[in-house]
Amino acid sequence: MAEDRHQLAFLDGLRGFASLWVLVGHAMFLTGYKVMILAEPDMAVELFIIISGFLMTYHYQARETREPWLAPETWKTFWVRRFFRIAPLYYVCLATALWFGPDLWQYRLDAATAIPGALEGEARYAERYLDQSLTNILMHVSFLFGMTWTHNFRTALPDWSIGLEMQYYLFFPFLMITVLKLGRLGGMLVLVGAMTALGFWLDRSGFVIGAYSMLPMKFHLFAAGMLMAMTLRADAKWRWLLVLAAIAVIFVPLGGGRSAMHRGIKIGIVLGFLALLYKDRLPQIVRWPTEALDRLLSSRPARWIGDVSYGVYLIHLLVMLPVCGWLAMTFPTMPPLPRLLSALALTAPLTYGIGFLAYRYIEQPGISLGRKVAGRFRTASRATARLAREPA
Repeated sequence: MAEDRHQLAFLDGLRGFASLWVLVGHAMFLTGYKVMILAEPDMAVELFIIISGFLMTYHYQARETREPWLAPETWKTFWVRRFFRIAPLYYVCLATALWFGPDLWQYRLDAATAIPGALEGEARYAERYLDQSLTNILMHVSFLFGMTWTHNFRTALPDWSIGLEMQYYLFFPFLMITVLKLGRLGGMLVLVGAMTALGFWLDRSGFVIGAYSMLPMKFHLFAAGMLMAMTLRADAKWRWLLVLAAIAVIFVPLGGGRSAMHRGIKIGIVLGFLALLYKDRLPQIVRWPTEALDRLLSSRPARWIGDVSYGVYLIHLLVMLPVCGWLAMTFPTMPPLPRLLSALALTAPLTYGIGFLAYRYIEQPGISLGRKVAGRFRTASRATARLAREPA
């Protein structure tokens, strides 16, 4: 089995460091001190997207014998598990962000006073913090906000990517049916082509404003992860074609990050991912550093950071905005670098502490509940099937 041949523990650490990258990048934005790639948290989100595409496909393939792709019960089970993985903590953070939105807005304005020229451009973000309307609440509770250009960037959370993720989950069973019918490579080419065409139309029509939360704008990144997961079930000839396809889809010019630097980072992410997947087949000269990276990402501290990564991603701005606002008001003449280091020193322990509590008391119970509900779906469908087979 692929599960026996490939150790995927590094994914936890990779996810954990991606969430840390987002935290550091936003701290740089709010303090005015930026360091090259670290100041690009959108690249970390794209890493999350690639990981998600990989993991969804990997697990779907692994469960194929007991959860057939064409069975509606499989789709229901998948949706239930993903909903209860994402929704419980998201709803808690959403309620907090909406309730304290005006206060968080003031903290953001306070933080901007310490960055030359930043305050003048802040007005465009006001609705993100101040919209407490029923429409905005319902759009976010239903996860429909990501499909719109009006509400996709309308809370203090970095939740545009959550809306994007939920769209991916909604369509995922049907994406895999396409792959089943047309083959791995043919199916993925059709899907990427269709999504790219739709993405170009959305872009040209002015329907993409703010964050790229509509699935066609980022589908090529999910596809890169999906293609890499498919290599684990393919023979040698098709494996390398799928690897080349995973690299090629990165060049789809949609969804931001179109500069040479951003594209280079994304290609590096895919190549690094593939190196970690197939480290035992690498030439000796690159195998040792790849194995060292794998050990780092698979270590217990790195995996712990991965466990709490979802909570850290959702929570960090709720902590960071008050911290950065307080620093700006209390120490208005502090230079940018000490301000950044102070913001991180105050924000990171609080965020990771709250993230751990959220993981322990919200995320894990939610996951367990999702499994129970999904189990009931399977039990009910089996009972229905038995009744259908019994003679009248």
